[in-house]
Amino acid sequence: MAESNTNLIILRLEGVMQSWGENSKWNHRASSQMPSKSGIVGMLACAMGLERDDHTIVELGNAITIAVRADRPGLMATDYQTVTGYPLLTAEGKPRSGGNTFISRRDYLQDASFTVFLEAEEDWKNRITDALRDPVWPIYLGRKNCVPSRPVLMEITKEYGSLHDAVNCYPTSDRSVIPMEYELEERDDSLSSYNRTDQRVSADRIFTSRRVWRGVTRGDDDVSGKD
Repeated sequence: MAESNTNLIILRLEGVMQSWGENSKWNHRASSQMPSKSGIVGMLACAMGLERDDHTIVELGNAITIAVRADRPGLMATDYQTVTGYPLLTAEGKPRSGGNTFISRRDYLQDASFTVFLEAEEDWKNRITDALRDPVWPIYLGRKNCVPSRPVLMEITKEYGSLHDAVNCYPTSDRSVIPMEYELEERDDSLSSYNRTDQRVSADRIFTSRRVWRGVTRGDDDVSGKD
C-alpha cells in the first residue's frame, strides 16, 4: 500500500479490565462497549502530565480525529461496592435521605482489545507519541484501576490513506473476533451514524456530542451496509 500524507498513531488498548464511562449516574458507573473519545483524550492527557482543568486537554481533543475497532469486544461484568459516609451527601451537597450506606454498581469490560487510530498534525503527533513512550503519570483504560496489560503505543504510520482504510487493513490483535465492529469520526454515508456525548469543550469538564459512524469489518473487507 502506498504511503499517504496522513499521520496515523496506532494504539492498542488491552487489559484485564476496562471501563469507559459516558452516561454514568452517582450509584451506577456504567461502561460503554467502545472506548469514548473523552476517555482516550484523558489517557493521553495523563501521559502528558496535564491537570484536569488544563485547557490544553480541550485543544488536544479538537486536534485529533479517531477511529476505534473492537478486535475483541470483551465481556461486561458488574462490581458491587458499598459506599459509606457520615453523612453521605447528594449531588447538591445536602445530606442524603435513607441512610449513610448504599450499593454502588460499577461496570467493566473484561479481556477486551481495542485498536485505536488517531489522525493528528505533526506537532501533536510528536507530543502524543513522546508522552506515550515516557508518560509523566501512569495511564489507565478509562478508570484508574484499569491498568493496560501491554504497551499502548503500537506505531506511527503513513501507510494508510484514511482512518477507514486503517480500520479495514491494520492487523488485528490476538484472539480477535471476526467480524469486528468499529466507530469512526471520518464521514462515510454508507455507515449508520449516531451521537456520542464524549467531546470535551471546556476546562470545567463540560461535554458535547459528536457524530460517529459505525460499521463492521472482517479485517480487509468492510461489510457495513451489505446484505
